[in-house]
Amino acid sequence: MTLTRTRGAGLAVLLAGFATAVSLVVASPAWAHAELVDAAPANGQIYQDSPRTLLLQFTDPVTVPPDGLRLFGPDGARIGIGPPVHRVGDDTSVEAPLNGKLADGVYTVSWRVVSSDSHPVQGAYTFTVGTPGSRPAAVTPPGDRDGDAATAYGAARWAAFAGFGVLLGTAFYLAWCWPAGARRRTARRVLWAGWGASLAAAIASGLLYGPYVADGDVTGAFDPRLLSTTWATGLGRALGIRVALLLAAAPALVWLLNRYPDAPDRRTRWTAAAAVLAAAAALAATWSIANHSVTGEAGGFAVPFDVVHLVAGSVWLGGLVALAMTHVPTRDAVTLRVAVPRFSHTALVCVALIVATGLFQAWRQVGSPPTLFATAYGRVLLAKVALVVVLVAFGAAARGWVARHYGAGGNRRRGGPDPHQLYAFYRRLLTETAVGAVVLGLSAALVAMEPARSAAASANTEASANTAASANRAAPVPAVPTPVPFSAGSGPASRGAVLLVVFPPKVGSAQLHLSVLDPNGAPLNVPEVHAAMTLPDRDLGPIPVELQGAGGHYIGQLNLPFPGRWQAVLTVRTTETDQATVRVVVDVSA
Repeated sequence: MTLTRTRGAGLAVLLAGFATAVSLVVASPAWAHAELVDAAPANGQIYQDSPRTLLLQFTDPVTVPPDGLRLFGPDGARIGIGPPVHRVGDDTSVEAPLNGKLADGVYTVSWRVVSSDSHPVQGAYTFTVGTPGSRPAAVTPPGDRDGDAATAYGAARWAAFAGFGVLLGTAFYLAWCWPAGARRRTARRVLWAGWGASLAAAIASGLLYGPYVADGDVTGAFDPRLLSTTWATGLGRALGIRVALLLAAAPALVWLLNRYPDAPDRRTRWTAAAAVLAAAAALAATWSIANHSVTGEAGGFAVPFDVVHLVAGSVWLGGLVALAMTHVPTRDAVTLRVAVPRFSHTALVCVALIVATGLFQAWRQVGSPPTLFATAYGRVLLAKVALVVVLVAFGAAARGWVARHYGAGGNRRRGGPDPHQLYAFYRRLLTETAVGAVVLGLSAALVAMEPARSAAASANTEASANTAASANRAAPVPAVPTPVPFSAGSGPASRGAVLLVVFPPKVGSAQLHLSVLDPNGAPLNVPEVHAAMTLPDRDLGPIPVELQGAGGHYIGQLNLPFPGRWQAVLTVRTTETDQATVRVVVDVSA
């Protein structure tokens, strides 16, 4: 018999209840990505005497890798500094003593820290000691070491999601849909494969996270300093908890495979399913307490919603693997007649939970529809949503197939599907599983990306909150500069162009001249303008430029550390809520 509506609602309550209870206990909410708000020496500051320390102040608690703070002198040589540490009682600060007195010249500070949501954040700036006008050094920032740890860490993230999905989906399928399958060798292998992949991925993530945040290579996986940095982060502790939970779950899996009745009564089956969901919620929380869920708006609800999203998706996609790889190949008409309708209804409940929690997460991380197209996070999210829609379409077709061949309300066909029909169903399940694997890959990518809302709101990020992707364009600056248009809304005062000149466009001290023009070419007075310089080829920056001026014309002083194809990131705010970001390429020579 198929699950009744009451049982379906009970499953939803179990998924939401267990996830909420566990995640609320372990969650520690924060509210934003860490941003550098102050530094001493400050960007562009001129010191007559050598400073004694470097002090960076961030908006939120950060962790700094061993090589995350670097200082380069006027001759390009790296200058030794003391180990970076937090000030007593202040995890938002990073301070490092200088080992000696600095000679006159321009110095470049390059930093890379780990934000409270486990993601690395980096930047750079310059300051001068003594006489202004010296040339800064050509330096290599922490993010320009061509390390392969980021690729390996991304693979470990995907493996962690995939292993968790197979583990949870198979365990729940055996406990709820097909108890007799616990005796099958194939089902045992799939279950233990999911457990082993989850454990291996958690350990690999812990080893690779340190080199990843330091932008190094995999050879640093066993570096004691990097391991210490990992353990000091929320993600490192969450991975430790995950490993402990997986080891503790092993005896429970042994019981499920060896002691679980082939035909349990209703109470036993509900108890087993509840236990599986409780353990799954605890494991899922180790992702949620160390990712985007602990930042942004409505943080108190974000963690439990994220746990529900992950658990529901794993029950659905992992259940597909269990059904396709372990049960359908048996061609056991008697057990399939019971298990397939049960899983079909369970999948429907999971899809409903995924849609509800996904909409909530999209609201938190994206904010507005234009941001979906204007940010990398939004575009990846759109691709994930499109594939989930494909999966839902597959699921709807499968549900119709189940209704035709097994019926509902006790009116099943006596014989069920014939072998050819069952084989066609099997191939459909394999296709769904393949699409699900891609969805997991996109989910792993989203975890590592800056959310669209924060990317759009920042003056130094990849895009503007309310600017279509077509308005964000990069244009080289020739000898005679060309106005670059922007659009920050639908009103007549929200459109215009920026005119940028960096003179001289050479390494060393320079002036940035920025004009904001209306559509007719006249100066446009706007509430606020921000500018920053980045060098994408070397992954350096953003280096903020302090602008002075009003009435549509602004001037900023800057020091360019080395030649290359720089980008000026210009953010123009036209109203309290509307702003546009324009990128202008500036070729800087030696």
